[in-house]
Amino acid sequence: MTYFLIILIAMIIISAVDIVFFCAPYGIEWWYVVVAVIISTVVEIMISGLIAFVVRWLLPHKWFAIDKKFYAAGKKESKFYEKLGIKKWKDKVLELGSFTNFHKNKVQEPTNNEYIERFITEANYGVLIHALSIPLGFLVIFIYPLKFWFMFGLPVALVGAFLNTLPTFILRYNLPKLYSLHKYNMLREKRTNNT
Repeated sequence: MTYFLIILIAMIIISAVDIVFFCAPYGIEWWYVVVAVIISTVVEIMISGLIAFVVRWLLPHKWFAIDKKFYAAGKKESKFYEKLGIKKWKDKVLELGSFTNFHKNKVQEPTNNEYIERFITEANYGVLIHALSIPLGFLVIFIYPLKFWFMFGLPVALVGAFLNTLPTFILRYNLPKLYSLHKYNMLREKRTNNT
């Protein structure tokens, strides 16, 4: 809900600023601005959706396997996220696991390594999807004449970049904990098998 509220408020602010400062100098009507902001926002969301489709269904699965640990944050990066207060806001960020029928907002089966491996793989997909959506979202600038780039495309792309940066941080922050849990489960299994 917070995500949709941020998008709606951003659209209202962008439209209001454009109407107040740019309608008269550019000789455009207020409704043109509102429609342009709505269309730019929809296109921004479509760009992210297309990236998600390509990454999730067209790229090789092995690129996202659990041995690909570069998707996870290192210790310094994790500390940086903690300084940003990630523990306070990470649960408020929209999680789109419903599209792959695998939610990543909570570890449902912490002792099941098969589940943890799937969680890590899905998180790896998510990191790349959101990381690519940040720069590629700026393509929205090109759907209207370039003389309007700073009015519609740029502010919408900046909001999109912000909303994609947050889940990128969260997924990268959570991955080292998932690897630790996976390792702990393996050690527990070995101890159980030995006794």
